[in-house]
Amino acid sequence: MKPLLLGLERSSVPIWRIENSSVTSGSTTPASRCRSSSASSSPSCFSIEASLAMFARLREGARFLDELEQRLWDDEDFVYAGSTVDAVDHREIEKIFVDAPAAPGRYHARDLSAKLSWIADDEQDDSLRVRFSFGHEATRDWLTPGPRTEWSDRFAERVFPECAVITESTPLRAVLDACLDRSWRLSERIVYANTPGGGAMFHHDADPGQRGVVFAQLAGHTVWLALPRAELVDRLAETSAGLGDADSIGAALDGEPDPRLWDALNANPTLTAQLASTGRLLVLTPGDALLLPSHSAECCAWHSVFGVGDARSLAHSYGIFDHA
Repeated sequence: MKPLLLGLERSSVPIWRIENSSVTSGSTTPASRCRSSSASSSPSCFSIEASLAMFARLREGARFLDELEQRLWDDEDFVYAGSTVDAVDHREIEKIFVDAPAAPGRYHARDLSAKLSWIADDEQDDSLRVRFSFGHEATRDWLTPGPRTEWSDRFAERVFPECAVITESTPLRAVLDACLDRSWRLSERIVYANTPGGGAMFHHDADPGQRGVVFAQLAGHTVWLALPRAELVDRLAETSAGLGDADSIGAALDGEPDPRLWDALNANPTLTAQLASTGRLLVLTPGDALLLPSHSAECCAWHSVFGVGDARSLAHSYGIFDHA
């Protein structure tokens, strides 16, 4: 399944239309973004700037809980329920839990969470992300849809109002309607704040029940290598001696971590150059959205992504699921 690039548009927010000539996929449509000269009058533009400032404070040691309290101080739908730090996951900084009360002693949903963590293991990479979910990660509660799914999405929207730029995008909704054969939802929302040069190595997002991922660039720039799994296997076979034939490489992608495979994927200039020359290198600018299909581990888009340019970036990534 090939990644698909499209432009975002939300008519209720001041925007201008731009042609994105830096993207080399060959299937780009005009993108749109918030008008930077009037950020104070545009709720979504203001929240983007505020979110960039929040992540800057977090990098300097601000408490995540304090930042959420400032954003939700007058919100009566969510109440603080506790905080944890995972002693095993060294990338996790703080996980905040909230409940959504319905009446005294009753709740619409409980154990909704927002987890702040470093994106990478590299101590020199101070890229951050916030993931919204619910329940226990170890038992993968988020794979079971229910009322908490909707309330988790609402929680993300209250903390980051710029979610509306994606969820109310007319072109994006039209593309998803055309691609999917049933009603859909955008859940398990993650907000990324990449620093220049920081990001994620090659991976895929094929989880049970997840049809794909939409990644929307709201500020700054990111560069991607993204392509179907089968094509990646073929390119690795051509550029990486010693990994075996396509069948062996495919099995290795699904197997235990292999240092040789990691190097072939992430430290292989020949592979990178070949992917770039065949249109698999994408540069996302504010207003661009990338759809990454993930129907199964065998039928999904593999990708790596890094921040580029002088400015820190802000982007949202949402899982695409069938609507319950």
